Amino acid sequence: MQKDKLELIVSVLAVTFFVLLLVTAVVLLFRIYLKRKNNLLLEKERMAIQFEQTLLQSKVEIQEETFTYISRELHDNIGQVLSLVSINLNTLNAPAEADKLTLMDDLLTKAMADLRNLSHSLDADYIRVNGWTGPVHKLLLYLQNTGKYSTDIMIEEDLPAIGSDRPIILFRMIQEVINNITKHSGADSIFFKAESRNNDLIVTIRDNGKGFDTRSASAGAGLRNLENRSRMINGSVILASEPGKGTTVIISIKTDSIEQGYDLHRTGR
Repeated sequence: MQKDKLELIVSVLAVTFFVLLLVTAVVLLFRIYLKRKNNLLLEKERMAIQFEQTLLQSKVEIQEETFTYISRELHDNIGQVLSLVSINLNTLNAPAEADKLTLMDDLLTKAMADLRNLSHSLDADYIRVNGWTGPVHKLLLYLQNTGKYSTDIMIEEDLPAIGSDRPIILFRMIQEVINNITKHSGADSIFFKAESRNNDLIVTIRDNGKGFDTRSASAGAGLRNLENRSRMINGSVILASEPGKGTTVIISIKTDSIEQGYDLHRTGR
């Protein structure tokens, strides 16, 4: 009788051990399955982001090549023509029209200066060598000189370096924001600030325009475009706006690992 009980106990223990082993095996296999599934999802997401960035890089490269070409054409051809006009104008001898000649010469000088500034803002090599703050300052002063906008510009000295090519992308982002202000906001005042905060570069652009609902489709598309560019330079974008309360755009760029940023040279420029 005791032998039968012992055999029963052994059988129960054996079955229990087998069931536990089976359950453990199933749990392990399920965990392996989940891990592989998560790895596949992460790899798929990584490939999607990489593909998106590759497309954006190609777009930026084509854009920069086009801008460089236009910049050189403006400088070499139209700039040369304006210079020749100025030279010929200064050789005229018409005392009765002296005031008109002086005015025309002043207008030509201004046109040549504006053309030179435009050429510099389009030329990626100029920004790469001379930095992005100068072209931004000129762009905002140009808007102020139109008489349509007042600008408040605050650019700290000794801003953190962000590499040689990331300034180009940053400048294009600033251009896009300012272009949106002039085209859509109805603003007459633009505030621009560039500062170092916790060793990061922070750019703030604010207008006093009509603002908009950030949940709208057009706002989302514009923000995504800025976010896509910002990811290329290890940055982020915050957009805040309400109808009737203007718009604020804050661009933050981490400077602790500038090697992670987009580099036109490494991508074949």
